Amino acid sequence: MALFAACMALSACTTVGMHTQERFTTRYGPPVQLRVCVLRTADVSQQRVDKLIADVNQEFAPYGIEVVVPWVRSWTRAGFAHRSLFDDVISHELEAPCDRLVAFVDRNAGDFLWGLLMPEVLGSVDDPTHTRGYVVATQVSLNQVFTPPGKATVHEFYHLLGCPHAGELTACYAQIAALKRSIDPAADFFPGVDEYGQPLKTRDAANRAMHQAIAGQ
Repeated sequence: MALFAACMALSACTTVGMHTQERFTTRYGPPVQLRVCVLRTADVSQQRVDKLIADVNQEFAPYGIEVVVPWVRSWTRAGFAHRSLFDDVISHELEAPCDRLVAFVDRNAGDFLWGLLMPEVLGSVDDPTHTRGYVVATQVSLNQVFTPPGKATVHEFYHLLGCPHAGELTACYAQIAALKRSIDPAADFFPGVDEYGQPLKTRDAANRAMHQAIAGQ
């Protein structure tokens, strides 16, 4: 079972698609908030977090989605490799009032050297729930000239809405509209999305699906 969708610089995984005219003709319903709780490493400032969230809010405004951040907590990078970072993030329980959990990661000398030779993973979101992920929030490597932190953050936040990689975003608009329609006000939760594209309407359902995915690795 695949546990993540990754964004890598200098690869085909750098876009969720190009915008089309359907962006402004799709009916997205009333405005809602998406509450994203944030973990950040020491070299990622609060100002940087605020700027990246503002980039997402600018992108998501046509959909009637406002990203708000209930809390920001310090986080120690779990290791050098993408897998160690990702495994640590998805192991966190999704707690109230969080709808999503995102870690903003700094760069180090090892990342820079890796980026000189190989494509880098600039962010990931889990496939079983689309509720947890991380983004490289600071710019050091040459690869990030093509995919800077703001672009990578927007990319991963589209994945947090269940949008897959595609040539254009038309199907993503329909996905966003359907996900908003599936919101159960009594659940106090912006739904996750399972690996089959179906909404996970409660936080407990999203946590349960993630536990099952990790156990099945």
